[in-house]
Amino acid sequence: MAAQTVTSGSHTAAVPGETLEFEDIQGLVFFGHGHLKYSRYVFLRVKDGARARAWLRTLVERKEVSTASGKRHPGLSETKGKHALQVAFTASGLEHLGVPSEVMTTFLQEFREGMRDRRRARILGDLGGSAPEKWQFGGTDATAPHVVLVLFGRDDADLDVFHASHRERYQDALEEVFLQDADMRQGDTEPFGFRDGISFPYIKGVPTTRTADALGLPVNAGEFILGYPNAYGQYPFSPRVPRAQDPRDLLPEVPRSQRVPGEPRPKDLGRNGTYLVIRKLRQDVKGFWKFVEENSRVPGRSVEENEASKELLAAKLMGRWKSGAPLALCPMKDDPKLGGDATRNNHFEFREDPYGTKCPLSSHVRRANPRDTLVEDPQKSIQLTARHLIIRRGRPYRDALPGGEQEQGLMFVALNTNLGRQFEFIQQTWMNNPKFNDLYDSKDPIAGDNYDPEYPGDDPKNYTAVVPGFPVRQRISGLPRFVHMRGGDYFFMPGIKALRYLGSERAR
Repeated sequence: MAAQTVTSGSHTAAVPGETLEFEDIQGLVFFGHGHLKYSRYVFLRVKDGARARAWLRTLVERKEVSTASGKRHPGLSETKGKHALQVAFTASGLEHLGVPSEVMTTFLQEFREGMRDRRRARILGDLGGSAPEKWQFGGTDATAPHVVLVLFGRDDADLDVFHASHRERYQDALEEVFLQDADMRQGDTEPFGFRDGISFPYIKGVPTTRTADALGLPVNAGEFILGYPNAYGQYPFSPRVPRAQDPRDLLPEVPRSQRVPGEPRPKDLGRNGTYLVIRKLRQDVKGFWKFVEENSRVPGRSVEENEASKELLAAKLMGRWKSGAPLALCPMKDDPKLGGDATRNNHFEFREDPYGTKCPLSSHVRRANPRDTLVEDPQKSIQLTARHLIIRRGRPYRDALPGGEQEQGLMFVALNTNLGRQFEFIQQTWMNNPKFNDLYDSKDPIAGDNYDPEYPGDDPKNYTAVVPGFPVRQRISGLPRFVHMRGGDYFFMPGIKALRYLGSERAR
């Protein structure tokens, strides 16, 4: 085990962790390219496999795929360029590149089935108005992508030029099926108006400038990067290639400890790669604030009092104030200074609030990361929670609509090495489970699959939000769905060596 350095101001600390091969890992694992405020998700289908492999070889040879240097903290100025590019593939995309079926069977089942699979749709809550057949992309054979290029630039014009330069090179091999722009021109604020990007896993072996009290429990790199021990101390299941299919020796060997007895020494296609979740999520901003106002306004109160009640109820549903300040630390009034303090705004637990009087049990924040409340032992709970975390890299989008209106939402992006145990578990067991935290009819009030009139037989009375209080609690019924699925899929984001192999003529 190597010791990595954590720095913060004048403080340094040694953090044990595996020596990560930063130069072989796509940079999105470590940072969201925040200095490049504009991004474009280019979803493509393979027209010609041989030409697509040649295009991929060029990307690798020119070192155009963004990585992080292993010499310095990934994300500091030394790794920041004027543009960034990441690339990933669906299962169908890998097949179109020529990956044989015997190799495809070594990928995760969830990845092979894809997000639009009927069983997956039920698990994820993609039903009613969010069902795959209603998606803008990814929901049918004709709109299912094979490849995603995520491009980052400094502004709209810069992004257009960057995209055009790549389109000129891939247009003979790939065709565009969907484009989506997303940007961070409003900083870290998501469409509902809350500060986002506060809580994120602290990965062992990754140097960081965050202070120790804001880091939380270090998580093994194998939760997010294939080829390293995960939260169970085991190596995550990684796709592999028969040795005979890598005659140029482009891939690393599968470690001896991970080989199947009697199996010839296979090559590791997954090492330094990860699985990428991309979901375009429409957020009903008007509907959310209309619902909050209707359920917080009290006749006879002043405008100021009703506005304060509205902000409080919205915070109760989210679990944080708009500033990012957590209700666990300031339950009745926003504290913008706390919300903007990265050393304190994520340093809290829920064990001193067992009944949710500060932060409701059903709030989005408690569901997305239960922290120390899954089981009676707080430390054990934190360890269990760490087995179901993801890295989020989403960005807000705004689509122009007829009449000058806008559709707002989030290009949700998550990275993990086990789609079922991490992303799908969070979605099904924490977000959309009405019995989460000993409740019985409450789903995530922000992101849950709540009442949807497009789902046959759905009854609004079955969806509630409970806000504990003294002397009485508030029980709100008829909770509508505020976040709607618009398209997406599961992708494999390979390491650089694996990209070189996939682009080779032998990867067929």
